[in-house]
Formats: sequence, C-alpha cells, structure tokens
Amino acid sequence: MTPSPPSSTLPRRQLLLEALLAAHKAGRLDELLAQRPRLVRALSRRWLCTVLGTAGDALPAPRRDAIAVTLLLRWALSQLRPDQAPTLAGIDRAAWLERTSWRPTLALMCHFGFEPVPAFRDRYHARTDEAAADVLCGLWSVGPSTFYRYLDKGRRQLAEVLQQPPTGARALALRRLVQQHVDTSRAWADDDQRRSWHRQQAARSTAADDPGSVLWHTLQAHDAAGFVRQLQRATVALAGDEQTDLLCESLASQASLTTRDAFDLALAQAALWRVRQSAERESQGYERALRIAAASNDALMLGIVYGALGKFHEPRDADRAFACYEDSAEHLRRAAPGAGSPDEAATAYASTLVRLAWLYVLRNDPRSRTVLDRAQQLRGERELPPEVLAMLEQAWGEYWRRAGELRRALEHKHRALNLYERLGDERSVLATYTNLGPIYGQLREFDLAIDYAQRVIAAAERLSIEPEILCSVHLNLGATYFWQGRFDDAIGQYTLGLEGAQRARLPLHQRRAHYNLAEAHYRKFQITQEAEHERLGDAHTAAALALAEREGDAARSDATRKLKAEVLGSEAAANPDRLLPQEFAAHFDEMAEVQRQRAVLAIPIEPQAHVRAHLAIARAYLAVAAKEREAALALIERHGLGQSFGDAFAQLRQTFERELTREERLAAQWQQLAGDLLGDQRRTAVLAELLRSGSIAKSGYAQACGLGPATASKHLAALAERGLLVQSGKGPSTRYHLGTAP
Repeated sequence: MTPSPPSSTLPRRQLLLEALLAAHKAGRLDELLAQRPRLVRALSRRWLCTVLGTAGDALPAPRRDAIAVTLLLRWALSQLRPDQAPTLAGIDRAAWLERTSWRPTLALMCHFGFEPVPAFRDRYHARTDEAAADVLCGLWSVGPSTFYRYLDKGRRQLAEVLQQPPTGARALALRRLVQQHVDTSRAWADDDQRRSWHRQQAARSTAADDPGSVLWHTLQAHDAAGFVRQLQRATVALAGDEQTDLLCESLASQASLTTRDAFDLALAQAALWRVRQSAERESQGYERALRIAAASNDALMLGIVYGALGKFHEPRDADRAFACYEDSAEHLRRAAPGAGSPDEAATAYASTLVRLAWLYVLRNDPRSRTVLDRAQQLRGERELPPEVLAMLEQAWGEYWRRAGELRRALEHKHRALNLYERLGDERSVLATYTNLGPIYGQLREFDLAIDYAQRVIAAAERLSIEPEILCSVHLNLGATYFWQGRFDDAIGQYTLGLEGAQRARLPLHQRRAHYNLAEAHYRKFQITQEAEHERLGDAHTAAALALAEREGDAARSDATRKLKAEVLGSEAAANPDRLLPQEFAAHFDEMAEVQRQRAVLAIPIEPQAHVRAHLAIARAYLAVAAKEREAALALIERHGLGQSFGDAFAQLRQTFERELTREERLAAQWQQLAGDLLGDQRRTAVLAELLRSGSIAKSGYAQACGLGPATASKHLAALAERGLLVQSGKGPSTRYHLGTAP
C-alpha cells in the first residue's frame, strides 16, 4: 500500500487529527492522551465539554477522556455523510458500492477502525485478516493510490468539521450520539430510572456551570420547571448558544407540557430575545404568554405577564408601561390564594410594585417613595425571594441617589450586587455595575465609576447584552468623562449610546443621549468658541426637546429649553431653594392633604382605599372652593359691590349642582341605552369603576360584570358603538372612557 503523506506537509490541525485517528486505529488512544495532558485540556475546553456534559458520570473514570474523544470523532465522521444522518450505522448497499460521494467517509470510518467493512461476498471475497483498506480497494475495484486520495479527502473534510466547536443543530446531534452511547451502556430498567439519572446530571452540570447541559438533562427528565429555571438563571450565557432555541422547541412540543409550563417557557424565551436585542421577537414571546394566560383566565399568570410587558415598555413608552403595571397589580390582587406556590402572587405583586416604583424614580416622581415603602412593608410581612429583594435594593439605591444621599444609595446598590452574585444572575450583575457608575461619578470617585462601566463594556465583547444596559453604560461613562472635563471622550461615549439607542429604538435613551450631547457640545463651544460645536449643541437640543414633548414630560421639556442659556451662562442657574407653589401658600393644609391622597392613589391597592382617597381629595378641593367663595363674599361686602356678581354666583351654584347630579344623569343615560345589555347590578358596578378611575380595561369590565374575556369584548364594542364609551390605546394598554352619548 502507498504510505500516508509525510506529516511535515500537513497543517497543525490535521497533524493533531492524524495522531488521534492513528491512536484510535492502534488501540492506543488512552496512552496518547495520558502522554499529552495539554492536548486533553485543550480538547476538553473547546470540543469535549458538550460530550462530557451530556455523558455526565456515565463514562468510566479510567477511560473517560478516551471514550469522549472517540464519541467526538464518531460524531464528526457522521457529519460527513452525504445524507446527513447522525450516525455511522444504517448505510445501504448502494452507498457502500456505487456512490463515489460516500467513499471519503467510508475510507476514514473503516481504515481507522470506527466501523468494519460489511461482507459483500457477491462483489469481493475478503480474507479474515485482510486490512480494511485492501477490502475497500477490492469492493471499489480501485488501486491503493486512488484509495489514499479518498482517505486524504476525508481527512481534510474531517478537519474542517472539527475546526470550530459544534453549535446549534450540530451540537444537538453530538448530544444525541453521546446519549445513545449512555443509554446502551446503562441499559435502563425503566423510564423512571432514566429520568432520575438525568435529574442527577442536571444538578451535576449546574455545579459545573454548564448551562447548556443543564437544559439538555432537564429536557430528557421531562422537568419543564427546571428547564425554565435554568433559562431564567443563565439567560445571558444561553442567549449566545444556538442550540438553546432548538431545546426550547423540543420542550414546547412535549405532550406533557402543562399550561403553566408553556406560559413560563414563553416568558423565558422573551427574555432570551431581549438579551439578543430583538424587540420584535421579545414582544412576540410576551404576546404568546398573554394569549395563554387569557385563554385560561388565570389572574396570577395575567398579573405576571402584564408586569413583564410593563418592563418591556419602560424604555419605549412610559405611559404604556404604567398601564401594564396597573393591570398587573389589579390581576395579582385578585389572584386566588391557592394559585401556584403559596407566596407566588405576593411575590409577583411585590415585583410589580418595585418596577412601578422604579418607573416613578426614573421620572423623579416623589410617589416613588410611597410605592417603595409599600414594597418594603410586604418584605416585612412575607419572605420574598432573593431576586425580588435584589430588585427592591436596586430601586432604593436609585431613589437615594436622586434624593442626593449617595452613600446610602451605595449601600443599597452593593446589597443588590451581593444578592445577584449569589444567584449567579450575570445580566443583573451587569445592570448593577451600570447603576453603580453614576453614583461613584457623583462622589467624584472617577476611577471606580470608570472601572464599573468598563466591566460591562468588556462583558459585551463576549456576551450578548441587552441594548438598554449597553446604551446606559455608554451614557453613564460619558457623564463620568464630562465631570472630569474630558469633553471629547464624553462626546464619544454619548455618541455610542445614541447609536445603540437608535438601533434598538429606545426613545428614552435617545432623549437622554441628545440632551447629554447638547450639553457637552455647548461646553466645548464655551471653551473653543468653534461655531460647529454650537450648531451641534442646537441640533441635539432640538432632538431632545422633540422627544421630551412626545413623552409629554413638561419638566424635561422646560429643562431642555433652558440648557443652552444655563451652560453658556447667559441665565442664572435654577435656584434649588424654590418657593412653595402659590396654591400651597394659600391653602397649605388642603393641598398637603391632596398630595397625601395622590400618594395613596400611586399604590396598586384595594379599590376601596382608592375610593376613599378620591373622596378625600374631593373634600379638600371643596374646602378650597368654599374658602375662595367666602373670600369673594367678604370683598363684595367690604367694597359694597352688591349685585355686581349675582350672575357669577348663580353660575357657581349651577356648576356645583350639575356635578352633584352627574352620577344620577349617567345612571339614567346608561339605563336607557344599555338596559338590554346590562342589568342594574352590573351597570352600577361598571359606572362605579368608570367614575372612580376615569377608565376601564377589558379585564376590569369582565371582573365587574362576572363575564369571560370574549363576552366582555363584545359588550365593550357594543357600548362604544352606542356612544357610552370611547376606546383609547391598543393591545394590552387598551382602555375605555366615558363617552358623550346623545
């Protein structure tokens, strides 16, 4: 036979492969691996991790590495099959004898001892001790040189297969091949024993920090809850692995999947797409979860998914996020005590409260403190899970940062960081790093601020990170450079943040980036007097103002308008010691009561408490109206104005009487136009909700009337057609307001 080409002519990768194949053929693979520990480490790190993670403790320790390498080589050979079948068995006669496209694979497979050459005695009579290469030459009627050309071609193809570790469908094919080996070697007594083994291996893979193998074993064990927990725990790591989606599809197709498992899986997949920066696919995941929850009319699931939708809309549409959080709280309050685990509804409710507080904090709304206090109260009443406690610590940290108590803010942020690190939640750890940067920057501890930001940016080079986090860290790092007077570096980071926000369609981040860029360019203009910086500052100011006005944020619009004058010094900076608003000065007690009750309304609590708050506000304003009326009467009497204001007092009385009878008029109008649709009890309940909150959602209407979602939708459409209601919003944020029926 013609010898193989000299090793000096082969690339390094092929040399390594040649050595492994030759050792396997000679039965000396164990010896080769024992002599080359660095080779074993390299193989384990790049190629064998999938094999070893799938096989778990099923491979005998003395030959563990050798068996793993053999399985890897068998899989790689199967990838060369022209028919793409994931095995070395089941090759038909035509492939062995007639199809030349199969010959490189068959030459490798048989020459290096992975499979014997089948007997085709009608074609060739082989001796019992005849080499596989000679038998194949006889079967194919070719000479040794032609056989070795097939063999060399096969080696090159095999080296290409092993150029990169397997991913996606190829990685799953490798896992299935390894699993077949395990199943054959273990010979399970029954399916329960097999599932029990997979549960043990899932725990083993968790300890080894191998999230892909955890998914594999929980899937094989039919442990949907464990599968979803792993998706939630290692979202960032799993988002970059193509086989994750294939494993999710396999779980979704299992007949044993419960409604709740399907719901949790949809939410977990949405989180994967969030990390992958695909807002459309993320939204589809939430919509799928919402359909599942609505179809089962499960208050707990509805509350959870509306909370997730609120988080999705936070960086895109704050008003819609508020509506989703309100719906979430509404459903969670009525969730049956027996739904899920005993504290699941309370946990989800606490989570919604924290997210709502976070949204208030981001708007610098003082109601954030009231909501945070309510969440803190729940913390004292119930044992909340660490992930919710970490969220609460995060929110408190941001609250105290904006309140100016920076050291107190740091305490809460580092408590959150400790909790997330214990949980192994890498995504939240990175988010906390992002939030720590601005605090250290404000404390002028710039080295720490830059260090935390750089940790996130470095992680983004190896992981897929949510665009909100990456945009925020660039903007925060830019702010740190700005405080240091490094305006060019600040502009560079702000620009990266703006570009990321535009790609991901994050309007809140875009507004912040434009504002920061305007400020930095104005400062550069102040120093250099270059007109281009003033022009760029004006352009970014206009963009920031347009976004702020689109959000309906009057305070930010006003701050943006004043930015140029404040930076360039033509107007005094805002005085932090502001006078009380005029209404507080004139009616302090009443307006203080209104503010207290508005804080109560900010908390998603029982409707009775909200009714009492609205009535207290009404009483306060009535007291203000009475005081203003008495002041007017005193002036009339003092100055002898007599009948001059008779008509004005008559109009005031008519307004008062008209508002008092509004409820009665509405009741009569609804009885006339909707009496065929709603009985007295249902009509009264719907009107009470509309008068209390100003609008009603489909879920609230269904609850008030004791109807299913489909019937509630039909009722609301009919009431809108009759002019009794007016629809606003779309999707989960759809609301119905009182109309102006004829």
